[in-house]
Parts: sequence; C-alpha cells; structure tokens
Amino acid sequence: MKQIQKLYAALFLTALSVSSEGFVFAAEAAKPKPASAKATVKLHPLTPVPLQKVTVDDKFWTPKLVQWRKTTINDVFDKFERSGAFENFDRVARKEKGGHKGDPWYDGLVYETITGTSDFLANNPDPVLQARVEGFIARIAAAAAADPDGYVNTGAQLNNIGIKWMKPPAANDDRNDNFPHTIYNAGCLVEAGTHFYKATGNIELLKVATRVANYMSSIMGPAPKYNYVPGHAVSEQTFVELYRLYRDEPGLKAKVGLPVNEKDYLDLAEFWIEMRGHTDGRKGEGIYNQDDKSVFEQPTLVGHSVRAGLLATGIATAVVDNKDQRYLETSKRWWDNMVEGKMYITGGLGAIPSSEGFGPDYELPNVGYAETCAAVSGGLFSHKLNLATADARYVDVLEKELYNGALSGISLRGTEYFYTNYLSSGPDHRRWEWLPNTPCCPPMFLKLNGALPSYIYATDANSAYVNLYIGSKANLEVGKTPVTLTQSSNYPWDGTIKLTVSPQKATRFPLNLRIPGWAKGATVDINGKREKSLNLTNSYAKLDRSWKAGDVVTLNLPMPVVHAKADPRVAANVGRVALERGPLVYCFEDIDNAGSVDSLLVTGNATFKPESRPDLLGGVTVLTGTVQQLGVEGAKPVQATAIPFYANSNREPTKMEVWVADEKSKAVPMTLAREAKASASHCFQGDTVAALNDGLAPNASDDKSVRRMTWWDHKGTQEWAQLTFKAPRRLSSVDVYWWDESRIKEFCRVPQSWKVQYLDGGEWKDVTGASAYGTAMDKFNHVDFQGVETTALRIVAQLQPEWSGGILEWRVK
Repeated sequence: MKQIQKLYAALFLTALSVSSEGFVFAAEAAKPKPASAKATVKLHPLTPVPLQKVTVDDKFWTPKLVQWRKTTINDVFDKFERSGAFENFDRVARKEKGGHKGDPWYDGLVYETITGTSDFLANNPDPVLQARVEGFIARIAAAAAADPDGYVNTGAQLNNIGIKWMKPPAANDDRNDNFPHTIYNAGCLVEAGTHFYKATGNIELLKVATRVANYMSSIMGPAPKYNYVPGHAVSEQTFVELYRLYRDEPGLKAKVGLPVNEKDYLDLAEFWIEMRGHTDGRKGEGIYNQDDKSVFEQPTLVGHSVRAGLLATGIATAVVDNKDQRYLETSKRWWDNMVEGKMYITGGLGAIPSSEGFGPDYELPNVGYAETCAAVSGGLFSHKLNLATADARYVDVLEKELYNGALSGISLRGTEYFYTNYLSSGPDHRRWEWLPNTPCCPPMFLKLNGALPSYIYATDANSAYVNLYIGSKANLEVGKTPVTLTQSSNYPWDGTIKLTVSPQKATRFPLNLRIPGWAKGATVDINGKREKSLNLTNSYAKLDRSWKAGDVVTLNLPMPVVHAKADPRVAANVGRVALERGPLVYCFEDIDNAGSVDSLLVTGNATFKPESRPDLLGGVTVLTGTVQQLGVEGAKPVQATAIPFYANSNREPTKMEVWVADEKSKAVPMTLAREAKASASHCFQGDTVAALNDGLAPNASDDKSVRRMTWWDHKGTQEWAQLTFKAPRRLSSVDVYWWDESRIKEFCRVPQSWKVQYLDGGEWKDVTGASAYGTAMDKFNHVDFQGVETTALRIVAQLQPEWSGGILEWRVK
C-alpha cells in the first residue's frame, strides 16, 4: 500500500481506478485517533491572489465566464423573483404572517447567488448588475430591520418553519436545525455580506450580516450559552471568513457602526465544528448531518454529501487560524477517504439518492446521485486544504471538479441545469430550467466559478505558485517585489503552457508550478533551455532562480488518451473502461455513435485519437477510435466518438455512458427493440421509458437493480407502451417482463389483461393469431402473432383495479 500511495498520479486517472500500467489505487480509510487535547501544528499556508488582481484571457474559460456573468446570473435571479424568494423578504418587512414561498432554505440560496455574483463583480465590475444586487440587498435589509435583533429567516418568520434563536431558547425549540436551515441561511448571509463588500465596498449587506452574527454569538456557544449546531453546514467556513475580514480591516468596524469582537465569530465556528456528536440540551441530528459522533472521531465522510463536504471545508478553513492538529488530521483523513473510496471518476460525490449522500466505500453505481452541489463542495474542500498545506495534490481534485463534476451541472446555453450528474443515463435524463423548491445547484455553481480567477495563483512569504493552467495575467507580490505573471495555452485540449515572468526588478524567488497527478513525463523549459530536474516538492515543480522581466517558462504536460480501470471493489464497473485525457473525463452518447453506446466493446488494443471539433458543442476535442459493437449476430468493428463529460446532454435526448464495456459479458447486444424509440402513455417521473428496451434482463419482477418503466400513479386505467422504428420492420413476436411489487407490498401489479397492436397506415390495429398473453412474474412472457410489417408496435395494458403497473424489459422479433 505504501508503494501504491507513492504512485499518486493514478489517483487522478480516477479516484477508484487503475492506471494504464495496471496499478490499483484505493485504500482503506485511516482510523482516527481518539479525540485529545488541542495541539498545534505547523502549516504552510498560501494566500490566493485576489480576484481584482487576476485577469482571465483564456480560450476555454473566458467565453464561459462571460456567459455566466451576463446570462446565468440574471437567469437565476429572474427565476428566484418569479418563484417568490424576494417576496418572502418583503412580507417579513411588512410584518405579515403566512404565505412563505419555497422551502425554508430559499433565503440561503438567494444569499449564495449574491456571493457568486459578488465574485464575478470583483473580477469584472458591472454597474448594472451591481445595481440589481443592491436592489435585492435593500429588500433583505428591510426585512432584517423589522426584527429588534436584526434576525431574518423568512421561513421561520412567515410560516414558523423553525424557531428564532433566543436566550434562553423557547420552550418548543429542540434546537434541531435539520429541516429549518436557520443557521445555514445565516451562514450564507454572512458569506454574501462579506463577498459583496469585498467586491464593491458597499457595507449594507455586511451590516445586516454582522448584526445577525453578533446575535448568534450572544446565544450560541459553551455554557452559559446554548448548544446549537448547523443542520446544513456552511456557517463553519463563512464565520471564519467574517472573522478574517474584521481582523484584516480593523477600520471597517467603525464603518458598519456595530460592536464587533471578531474573535467571537471564529470561536463560534469552532464551537459548531467541535460540538458535532455532543447533543446535550438539543435533539441530535444523526449521521445524515454528521452529528452522530465527534468529527475528530469520525473515520470517513458520512451522511448527506453536500453537508459533509461543506463541513469539511469549514474545518480546513479554520485550521489556518487555530492551527489545531485535530482539524488538520480530520481534514486530511476525510479528504483521503473522499478521493479513495467515495468519489466518482468525474469528481462526483454522493451515490445514494434516498439520502443525497455517501454509501459505504466503493459503493458507486453509475446511476448514483453525484449532485452538482456535492461536486462544488468537494472542489472547495480541496481548495482550502491546498491553501492550508501548499500541497498541489489537493488542486488536482479542484481541477477535476472544475472541468468535470461541477461543470457538467450547467448547460452550454447557461440557462439549464443538472441536479444529478449520472455517469450512465437515458434519453429521459434532461437538464431542467428550474426546480421550484430546491434550486440549490445554480447558486452553488456560481459561487464556485465566480471565484475561479482566485484559484489560479497563490503566494507565501517568498514564493509564487501556479495552481491552474488558465490563460491569464496576475499582478502579485513576492516578498516585497511586484511580479506580473502572464499565462497562455490551449488547455485543456493541449498541455503546452507558456508562462512569462516579469518582476519589477530582477530578483530571486521560487516559482512553483503544479504538476498534475495525471501528467506523466512533464518537462519544463526556461528561456528555451530544458530543466534537468523538476525538483518536485508537494507535487510542485520548484523553480528557484533569479528572474528578470520577460523570462519565459514553457511547461509541457503530456496528454495521452488513458484507458482508466476502476478499483475491483466498485462492482458497477467490473469489466468496464473509461477514457480520460488531461484533466477531462470523456463519455459516449448515442447521438455520436451507431446504435446504443452500451453495446460498444472497448478493449485494451482500441486506440483513440484526439480530434479538434470547433463546430461541436461550443468547440471541443473529441476522441475517436475503432471499437467492436455487439449485435445479435456477433461483433463488428465500428467507429466510436467520445465527447467531454461536461458537455453531455446538450443536444437531442440520448443515452450516455462514461464506463463502457471492455469485457464482452458487460456489453448489451443491439436488438430490434433497442433500435427503436421508446414511449408510453405515462411514466412516473422517478422511472424511465428507456427501461423498456435498454436490453437489461432483470432477475425478478421486483428487481430494483435495473431500471423500470411504470405507469404509477395511474391505477386501474388502460395504458400503453410503444416502440417506434426508424424504418418498417417485419415483426412476429414479443417478450415482456412485467414489474410487480406484490412481494414488497408496494404499488404495482401485473396487468389485468393486455394485447399487442401495430401501426398500419396511421391506424392502430390489434395483431392477429396471437398466442396467450401471459402475466406471469419473474419471467419473460412470450407471445407469437401473425407477422406484420410496421414502423411502431404497442403494448396496450388494462391495469388491475386500484393498482398501477409497469414493465422491466420488452423484446421483439
């Protein structure tokens, strides 16, 4: 295992993969030491170069950042306005009751959008956008002014969703914040106030946030204060940031006109972290909210994936200030477990839909949840650990999220979104314009990417660091010497990066370039001369020399196409392979390939080559190669095309796979049924019509391991399922595997009766000469009929009274 851990590069082929050389990369989670008294630890903190000091000029990122600033931000604000999020604040300001719109965390989502917008404004001032946000801030401030303590939580104030914190707590306050999200909302408010002030100098939202933070600090904390912890983490990080703001700008206290003891904010953040698992005086929130035991005794990331990721982010943020060894050990242990046992190859986090959370290590089904917000939290956690330790490994995961797991959460148009980012999906998995109750992913996405320019460069007392390879210009100071760094490349499509170093005067300092784990054989030239050694330190190439204006560093990161293999403990991917190139994970969509992509067989000798396609998906490099496709009569060679994962589901509805078969038993042969387009009279939103002809054979009529099409919640009705062919087909039999939940006592049963119809001249007709229409469970029900030539076939089912029904698989011949 020690040898494996040294071979860090393969970690970013996939968190749970083997490299092309065949080494397995996975590890059991390190066991935590028992919680002990606080001991300090020596860190190597980095300071990110501020947003105002970095100008991005990049072929890949600039068009996206402009689109998100000009289109996506306004799209999100427009939709929040239409859904009543800002009306909630107006009603509170008028001291009304009832009528709250959306779920109780709506306030927090609004604040997160303001945070992301603030960072975009810091990097690209926009008076019109700033004025729009200031209008929203005025409405928020009016709501806060309606309460004598400055308290604002619209769900609690309008509809009693949650209880106002008081000293002592109200008699009916069990201090369980799982659903009300009151501390989460306040934490997001603090973050928004901090970031908007930093971006614009406007203190109005900061005043609201500071007043709320003061009120919370007066109530929450060690005895004689009261034991509250956040139901949804975020405040742990944001209160540390508020502490740093006032620490670094002491003159700001007079401007806001409020009493400020900034240490209170850091103390409260630490209290929230350290009181997890300690439920004296309050109702515990359990493993779902990381509240089942002390974080210092928790061996792995558990529970709701976004909450866990943001709690980890808070711990990794606070350790820079308190230098508590327990915080660093916990952060590192959780990060190792996240990457080695709980992360998808795309950077996706959280496999279990029912909890939006983590399962056991290596439980990573390709239809797992992988929420966009969780990818954001994984990126932020990794970023904060890099800032605490100056270890470039953590930036590799940040990069993975930026280019894959989080980036897939938004459409190429910038106005449609993904909540879940499956690694295997059917045509029914489409991006949504808005979710009325929990549109949390667009705000989180904006928060991650608004700050993107600040992730590129960092400094310590006497060194400069380049973390991301994004075309840009940064003005920074190394020691007391102003230095300009100018970066240009065609990354992520090409691994050659040119970096021009221009200190104000000739000076010696270490310039540290991140060498990604996936980059085997990286080289560095300085002014055209090859460096003999990269002098790797914490995965940085350390270039320690005297620099003069105009020195040029050329970094070459080889980008071969890698066939990544999953750890064998990931059951879903045994016998499968995924393609990666540079920081990008690739996927296959039916629209680019003949037949269904799960019929492809990509063996080890299949060679893929990169091909630039400026006309496709906003301009991408695709991977093309010859593979085998399985059909009824065996395998045949076909040309296959893979696109970057982030660009999936941006065209017509289509099937998509990241992991494709490299063992014949895992490929699903093409059949007549699979060539057809499936549809139905009705399909429950949690199921899919794609299950009708996906070629997956169930083990039983209540087999939940495969997809299903159900007519739920239609009961006792006549329903239909349909296969439509591109051209007329001669058909004479069907096999149907019914979905039935009688054994598990749920809602669907085999139909009361059914029949087969075919389309003839625009009219649906019953087939003739049909054998018995069976409704047996746990088997395919075979029906022969007189042959017909048609472009469409239907199953017409009469559901049992008071019951719904469904189909697991449908075959035709």
